[in-house]
Amino acid sequence: MKPAPDTNAATTGRTAERGAVLVEFAIVLPLLALLFLTVIDLGLVIHESQVLQNAVREGARFSALPTSWIDPRNPAASEAAVRQRVTDYCREEGIVVDPAAVVVDQRHLIDVGGGLTARASEVTIDYQRPFLIPGAPLLPFARVRLASRAVFRNLY
Repeated sequence: MKPAPDTNAATTGRTAERGAVLVEFAIVLPLLALLFLTVIDLGLVIHESQVLQNAVREGARFSALPTSWIDPRNPAASEAAVRQRVTDYCREEGIVVDPAAVVVDQRHLIDVGGGLTARASEVTIDYQRPFLIPGAPLLPFARVRLASRAVFRNLY
């Protein structure tokens, strides 16, 4: 009669490694979470950059219209209206921008060729965005600077 196989001897190799998968997963999980947050954050930065570019383009287009030049003696009123237009556009997209970060120049000169210049409206914005990654304030790149500029030739 044959002796019965020892089941403990046959499975000893596998039972010793049962916890190894859990340990490897515990080591890799934070790295995967960091990678996932980085990809999401990069997507948000690209989205916000596009929103800021669209906002300054809308502000420059609005500033170039004859109706936006309210009073040549008081250009601050017109510039305030353009700033408000840009900040409203950003707020609709979920970005809070300080109106002081929006710079409007309705007397910007552009070269139209042949040594001729024309007046244009230039709108620029400078926005600082924090990262979502936990611990990013400890890193040297805790914030990313997004800047956009648009110039439209004045129609007045």
